[in-house]
Amino acid sequence: MRILVLSPISPLPIFTGGRQRLYQVTREQARRHQVTFLSFFRTPEEREGLEQLGRELGVRVISVPFSSPKRVFGAGRGWQDLFRIAMGYFRVRRAGWPQDVAIWEQPGMHRALTAELAASSHDLLQVEWPYMAPYVMADLDIPTALITHDVFSVSLARRAELQKQDRARARLLEQARRWRAYEAMIYPRFSLVAAMSRADAAWIHERAPQARVILSPNGVDVRGIQPGAVRDRARHLLFVGSPTHEPNLDAACWLLTDIWPQLRARAPHLTLTLVNLDHPRVWACAANAQAVRITGRVADVLPFYRQADIALAPIRAGSGTRLKILEAFAAGVPVISTTLGCEGLEVIPGQHVAIADDAAAFVAAVLALLEAPERRQALARAARALAETQYDWVSIVDGLDEAYEAVLRQAHPGR
Repeated sequence: MRILVLSPISPLPIFTGGRQRLYQVTREQARRHQVTFLSFFRTPEEREGLEQLGRELGVRVISVPFSSPKRVFGAGRGWQDLFRIAMGYFRVRRAGWPQDVAIWEQPGMHRALTAELAASSHDLLQVEWPYMAPYVMADLDIPTALITHDVFSVSLARRAELQKQDRARARLLEQARRWRAYEAMIYPRFSLVAAMSRADAAWIHERAPQARVILSPNGVDVRGIQPGAVRDRARHLLFVGSPTHEPNLDAACWLLTDIWPQLRARAPHLTLTLVNLDHPRVWACAANAQAVRITGRVADVLPFYRQADIALAPIRAGSGTRLKILEAFAAGVPVISTTLGCEGLEVIPGQHVAIADDAAAFVAAVLALLEAPERRQALARAARALAETQYDWVSIVDGLDEAYEAVLRQAHPGR
């Protein structure tokens, strides 16, 4: 199969769950198919990441600079591209689409995609993230698949529920409304839409009943991540999250201000590490916290799972599924999560993960696991088995392949 991937970002370097999925799926697809990767880059680091992707996976890479007014003039293209960017922005705004869509619709990418489709033969165009959908609004003579990653209207509405300020809540609800209308419009434009979970699939079907929706969950590298030992005496708690994802910032601050002080008062020997969360909001929430370590971006998160006795996922907003939970499962670290945090994962509460939905329940769950190494061991073993059977990237790409082949057979009945 010849797959053209259209992405807003480079998978490398990996420091978010979305980049992790993008890299792992592309790596597995490259083992089986002919893959061309067409992507924006915003920084020299991202451009180098795309070059590394090509070398490492043997995929053909086409990189397009993300255009801002400063970059347009710096590249010597001047008023023509600036005018096109501005007109695209106002067109999107006039249509009532979300602002994020306006930012990513750019003439440089339109030119690159048109040129690639004219010059090379591809069986399917795989579009990453809904805000790249405008590039397939014109009728293309090629089947298309949308990898949603998230249902943004749901994520924004959940963030609004947590807002205490009326004006901020109203802004989020307005963006959620725009996203919902935009989602309902774009989903049917694709040959198929890949949802990360059954919950996401239900929301997509609600917004666009005529869309063809498949389940393509997030996964984990169960071969590359092997489980560590569960220690008898538990001391170290871990939370991993990207600061570019608002629900992670909310979770980190809730953990630091409402949960951690109670835990330290009851179990002063505990330590807490927040990985990849070097952000002013997180530091402000940690101002009075003791025994807390906050790191910036790390090259490899596995050593932190090796040190951890319990992984926490105090997520109160967002949609999709959390790769941080799957990583902890693969690494053999017991997990305590909110119900929303493990939403979309085929877990049985109490068997694969401990559930806590308020601060007091989180404290109680941690304290209970501290005193029960056999319970932590049972959770870790069951979760690892679940990751192996349902969330291996190989089986996830198997599912994508099957869906893509069905689309191609429909598009080309003699195939």
